[in-house]
Amino acid sequence: MGAKDDLFFPVARSAVVTVAGERLRVAWTHQGIAAVEPESLAAKRRMERRLKMRLMTAPCPPLVRTFLAAAARGRAGDALVDLTWARDFEREVLEACRRIPYGETRSYGWLAREARRPLAVRAAASVIARNPLWLLVPCHRVIYRDGRLGPYGGGARGQARKRALLAREGVHVGKARAKHSVGSSRTQKA
Repeated sequence: MGAKDDLFFPVARSAVVTVAGERLRVAWTHQGIAAVEPESLAAKRRMERRLKMRLMTAPCPPLVRTFLAAAARGRAGDALVDLTWARDFEREVLEACRRIPYGETRSYGWLAREARRPLAVRAAASVIARNPLWLLVPCHRVIYRDGRLGPYGGGARGQARKRALLAREGVHVGKARAKHSVGSSRTQKA
């Protein structure tokens, strides 16, 4: 890619921060936080491919740190996120996931219905599995309809993280059943 091409290539800022004892790479734009990922040698390249943006290293703004700290405590509701990189269906799934209230769960079927594609349950699950905003978009609140935990990135370690995040919110898997809202685009208690 030449210098002329760089003029038109989307750019996001990026920094490595420590949140709740974990080193994370965060990417943000003027619209909000676009991605969060555990820091590794390949994290920046993966983020650039996923977001289709070039990442430029910059100091992390205090507001971004505030949003990440709140999210680490389970309170990411007010965080500004940038979903411009997402396709329409991805955006609708992630926005629906953000509407799941703290301490409640929803099923993958509910998520597909909220994204206006009720038969696309597996596709909705795939979006959640690739969620680059896992800290800010509470994908851990999506479980199987029968109350089983369901997958969460990272195999057994990921499942333990999902169980811990739900327990922090007072949800104990096995006793929980995914709640459903019928005929509404708004989240309701079942």
